Amino acid sequence: MKTKKIKVLYSSRARQSSSLYSGSNYIETPKISMEGKWLEALGFHIGDQLQVDYDDGEIRIRLAAPEHALAMVCEQSAAYPSTSKKHSHK
Repeated sequence: MKTKKIKVLYSSRARQSSSLYSGSNYIETPKISMEGKWLEALGFHIGDQLQVDYDDGEIRIRLAAPEHALAMVCEQSAAYPSTSKKHSHK
């Protein structure tokens, strides 16, 4: 396994408080940002869905399992006759 060191940055977000006297209108929250061709080399491509697993002092990021759409299965029955028969028009 290879190692890459990055730094936890901060992001400023508007405070939800409606009071003008509560001090700063922004709060700082931790932020981790990663970019580079090395991500693509590891199989992470633009638009991929990711799964983030975390615990105290540990974050694991991996490609999310693809979500498969459920296919509808229609079976022939007397209530739904086959559409392969030709219907005559009078």
